[in-house]
This record gives sequence, structure tokens and C-alpha cells, in this order.
Amino acid sequence: MVTVEPGVITGNLHRAVEAEGLFYPPDPASLDSCSIGGNIAEGAGGPRAVKYGTTKDYVCGLEAVLPSGKVIICGGKLVKNVTGYNLIQLLIGSEGTLAIVTKIILRLLPLPKVQIDLLVPFDDLQAAANTVSAMIAQRIVPAAIEFMERDSVLAVERLLQRSAPFDNAAAHLLIQLDGNVEAAVDADFQVVGELCLQHGARDVLVARDRPTLDRLWEVRRKIIEALRNASPINHMEDVVVPRSEIPRLLQGIREIAQQNAVHIAIFGHAGDGNVHVNVLKDDLPMQRWEALVPAVTESVYRLTLGLGGTITGEHGVGATRRKYLPLALDAAQIEVQRRIRAAFDPHGILNPAKIFP
Repeated sequence: MVTVEPGVITGNLHRAVEAEGLFYPPDPASLDSCSIGGNIAEGAGGPRAVKYGTTKDYVCGLEAVLPSGKVIICGGKLVKNVTGYNLIQLLIGSEGTLAIVTKIILRLLPLPKVQIDLLVPFDDLQAAANTVSAMIAQRIVPAAIEFMERDSVLAVERLLQRSAPFDNAAAHLLIQLDGNVEAAVDADFQVVGELCLQHGARDVLVARDRPTLDRLWEVRRKIIEALRNASPINHMEDVVVPRSEIPRLLQGIREIAQQNAVHIAIFGHAGDGNVHVNVLKDDLPMQRWEALVPAVTESVYRLTLGLGGTITGEHGVGATRRKYLPLALDAAQIEVQRRIRAAFDPHGILNPAKIFP
């Protein structure tokens, strides 16, 4: 385990524990700027969630300050603990509305000895989505299955001012396989590669060494920055559906874009059903943009909920999604959550404008 304060940068924690042969799996795209405290507040995820879970799966203990000034200590360096309510999990993802976290105890894993990353280009976005479903059906669980469509990749090219592999493909899958036995990882690689080619992949680019791995992941990690550079005014959603519904979700989002005559760039975590939907203003008049964003947002939410999903997978409710909360949660759930918040913060001094309508 490792004990940290909330200001520790997530990427620095990764490097520190990996130097000891250990592994902290949660890896948000902003890992070199985001902090563990922020990850706790948002319940952050990242590409490796498909195999390893999210921040909530690694927190064993918290020290936190209540709005009254009292300090509470929850959990500790314990593997098992069912003493009272699980306040740790209540505080994770609470977006700073219940308490201020000041110390965190995190569970670590042994660092996997073998890692193979695959970049797989497709000429059809739907074929890429279908490949993900086929992979899961084969009971192979990669560490990560990311997808990027062409517009996102081209935006990164413009930002970095250099070409990306297969930049004219309609979509890419970025698949990471890991483990401790090379023969087992290679066996999964053979199955995954064959599945990709069977579903129409143009090629399968393989990376085993660190420099090549880093180059493959650079495009994925730069997408948000690149889209902001391409269209400084934009709107992002991070809806999540059951993995089997990814193909229908992507098709529905494309139809929403066409119906509203708006540019929507899509990328995200195909392996866990979490899709980032980026609505770009581009050259639209401001009046048209301001009317369009709420309409597109609600359409995407209703599509997602209709597929058994929900309105945010890792970015949280915050201020921008709070008015849509009743679409995702019934009145009884919202009332219970309001009462929990009031029990922690009766005067409403912590992030009062967050989460609830």
C-alpha cells in the first residue's frame, strides 16, 4: 500500500511505485496534471478500468475534514473492513460536497511483467465497435480497449504537427494486453489480432518496447487538448452504457449529429462502455450554438438511458449536469442523497452549487 496526500500528481505516483516493482492501475488521460485528491473527488477512471477498475477499487483508507472542522479517519491499511457504513466509498466521487480529504491510503498491485499494445485501424466506426463486442464475447479482458474516430486523430496531428499512424482510417482501436506470463499474453494477442482482422481491420500495429508504447498512447492522451485547440468552444459529455450496447450508442450519436447538423467527435473507453461525446462549435453562430447544446445533450442522455446506461461515467455531475440528474435518478434517490449531504454539511458550505438541481 501507499499513503499519500491529496496534492500528489497521479503520474508521479505511477512512476514512484513502478520503481519499486508495484502498480497503481487508475490512469486518467490527464495523469501528468491531475491529483490523487481530484481523482478521489471525481471517482476517476481511465483506460485501464476495463480490467482493473477505477479509483474506488484502490482506496483502503481516508483522512477527511468535515465542514464542522472535525477530522475523521476511515479505514486504514486493511484488506477487510465491514465496521459500520462504508464512508470511504461515500466520499469517493462526492465532488467535494461532503468533506475535504487530507490523506489517502491506496492499494497497490504487483507490476505486470509483460505488456503488448496494439493499434488497429478500421475503415468503418461500426466495425471497430463490433470488434470490441466480439473480443469480450471471447472472454479476453485486455487492460484497455480505447477507440478514436478519424476527426479526433486528425485534431491531434494538427496539435503535434506530425503525422499519426493510419490517419486516414475511420476509427482506431488501441488495445493493451498485460500479464506475468509471456506465453499467455502472446496467446491473447494472437486471438485479438485475428478477431480484429476478421471484423475488417486494415492492419494490426504491435508495440512491445516503451518508446513505441508511448508513441501509440500519445495520440490518445492528447485528444482532449487537441479538440480544444481545434474548437476552443466545445461541450463534452462522458456517457456510459453496458459494453454490449456500444455499437448502438455510437450509431445513435452519429444520427443525433446529422439531425442537428453539428460536428460531434467521439472517442473513449470502449472496453468499459464509457464514451466521450465532444460537440464542437466550429463556425456556428453563437446564438445557434447556445440553443443547440442543451438539445443535443438531452438527446444523448435519453439515448444513453434508453440503452441501460447513465449520464456520466467518470467526469461527475458538477454544475453542468445537475439539471439533468432527474433524468438518471428517481426522486427517492435524489432525496436520500440530499439528506446524506445535509448530514455532512448542514450549512451547505462545501460546493453548494454542485450535483443537485
